[in-house]
Amino acid sequence: GRPTPPPRPPPSNRPPPNYGYKAELTDRFGRPLAAWWQRLVAIIVDLLILSVPRGIIGAIFINTAGSGGFYSTTLRAGVVALAIIFAAVDLAYFSLLNGSEQGQTLGQMLLGIAVRDTASGGAVGWQRAGLRILVLYPGIALGWLPLIGAVLSIYTLVAALSPLWDARRQGFHDKVTRTDVVKVR
Repeated sequence: GRPTPPPRPPPSNRPPPNYGYKAELTDRFGRPLAAWWQRLVAIIVDLLILSVPRGIIGAIFINTAGSGGFYSTTLRAGVVALAIIFAAVDLAYFSLLNGSEQGQTLGQMLLGIAVRDTASGGAVGWQRAGLRILVLYPGIALGWLPLIGAVLSIYTLVAALSPLWDARRQGFHDKVTRTDVVKVR
């Protein structure tokens, strides 16, 4: 008959070579996780959207407030009131939109990404979405305070960069609120 084939080598514990292919990271439901750049561009778009009415109202207020203006080193009652109103509007924007069933701000809609609950894959609710933005960007509420705003800006920069060194692409704010940012298109 036939010659017997040579014995097979024992199976290796090493994974097969991937030849440069890198599998896309996904959440537990198989949805691809958003890239860091998508998250960055989305929040820049959101902040630009929020800055338009802010700029208009701020310009009107500065013209009526007289010298010193909005960025004065002294805290005037009107400036503080305006800063609190801006903080409330910004917080409501991120809380209500990220906490909605869709889980997307306007910037995230543009980039095709959404904030989802890590465990259920669903909406996170406005409370967790509010906490999420406060952990990422505490200056949203306190940035108007001299010196404190500058310190919080440094923290926000580190928090915004934190998904870059996390294996699951979660930032500090995602870990605290147990959220993932996934691609939805």
